[in-house]
Amino acid sequence: MIIVTGHVRIAPDQVEGLRPAARRTLETTRKEKGCILYAYGEDVIDPGLIRIVERWEDWPSLEAHGKAPHMDDWRAALSEVDVLEREVIAHEAGKERAL
Repeated sequence: MIIVTGHVRIAPDQVEGLRPAARRTLETTRKEKGCILYAYGEDVIDPGLIRIVERWEDWPSLEAHGKAPHMDDWRAALSEVDVLEREVIAHEAGKERAL
């Protein structure tokens, strides 16, 4: 399993305007082959910080996601706001257990 974690920081006053594009991206991505979990979450304490969490069956699924047309739309939406910081990292996971 591949786990992706990260964040995007944008100007707090631009979060609301990005919401429709984020929703479209979430809804479309969640239907992709190999997608187990795809989520964005606004940080409760830090306005403008959007957390990213993804779970994919394998590397090919994640790679296909990056090339999907709706990801071009998401990148275009991000280019229209002030992205102050971005960090997204993929991790290959081994065994897992519920906590």
